[in-house]
Amino acid sequence: MIAPMQLKKPSNWQDFEKLCQLLWGEIWECSDSIKRHGRQGQNQHGVDVYAYVDKYKGYCGVQCKGKDEYTNAQLTKDEIDKEINKAKTFEPSLSLLVFATTANKDAKIEEYIRIRDLDNRKQGLFKIDISSWEDIVDHLQRYRETYNWYVNNCQFNDATDVNVTFNGEEKIAISPEFIRNTTHYILKQSVGPITDSQMLLRKLAVLYPSPITSIYPVRKIDRRWCKLHIRIDNIGSTVIKTPKLIVSFNSNDIEKLYDEFYYSNEFGLNNAVKAQINASKDAKREVFKTYSNVIEYKPKESVFVQKDNRNFTISIIPSDGISKMPLYWKLLCQDYQEEGTLWINIVPKYEDKEITIQVNSASELKSDEVTIIPKIVEE
Repeated sequence: MIAPMQLKKPSNWQDFEKLCQLLWGEIWECSDSIKRHGRQGQNQHGVDVYAYVDKYKGYCGVQCKGKDEYTNAQLTKDEIDKEINKAKTFEPSLSLLVFATTANKDAKIEEYIRIRDLDNRKQGLFKIDISSWEDIVDHLQRYRETYNWYVNNCQFNDATDVNVTFNGEEKIAISPEFIRNTTHYILKQSVGPITDSQMLLRKLAVLYPSPITSIYPVRKIDRRWCKLHIRIDNIGSTVIKTPKLIVSFNSNDIEKLYDEFYYSNEFGLNNAVKAQINASKDAKREVFKTYSNVIEYKPKESVFVQKDNRNFTISIIPSDGISKMPLYWKLLCQDYQEEGTLWINIVPKYEDKEITIQVNSASELKSDEVTIIPKIVEE
């Protein structure tokens, strides 16, 4: 058996949160019903792990606070107050909130917890307690099932961890482009008869239209398309092998999704050259659209070491009326998986245009009309 003081602290927040779930599941005798609260990125109301506990005749929660042991980081009073205030919004109301932390014991913080506990009790609110790392180790000596899980699964395994971002950012803003047409209706002004010179110019325009300046077809570009640059960073202490990242959107949030892959079909190339180019593209392909709202990324360099990263680009057209949307990601690789959520704010960009329509009588006059259409440009 490992001596208590030789138990290493968890090397990542996922392992620590799982440890708290299993440990308090044993302490509260509710191993089958204790749960981690929501998912990363959601409002957790000051609670990371919760369960209904018969002993307390209500729901109890654990707030997990991982601290870096190398800098001797400690919980602060501000952190404690902030999490207590959040926990007051947890539904149903809590009976007990436990601060579980990898920080070492601190007499001043324990005193502050006792003061806040009494304040809460006087107000008829939940009880408050704290378990620092030494307290957790003491618990592990008593609760053998969790102890064995922790020693066998976390103590001597290196920690795999990744960070998925928009080139380092968890939130970004994109700006699909539109044209906002304002139509004005005015009475037609009377004009004199068409002169001979005006009639001649009209005939010449019909007989000699503007010449075609290019043999290539005009390409129309929809400016609502927005690029998303996604990066995976290996922030753990292990080599990641054969990763696959699955990126998905709520189907109602996007109108179109593009994986940035296309086959060459350039004018003037013979079929043999096209086939050779496209075979090369297929061999290098890493990004695949699997459903209308799902992208899979499978990097060709399938092994990347610590502090290394991979990146790719996709494009979306967000649905009309959406101001904020989540991007869900899930990384799968050998012996490890992780998932999370990134957020996208949509800030449309408008080009204003004025349209004037002349009508023959006052009865045909209308109020100004505003219409918004996608901005399509020709190249």
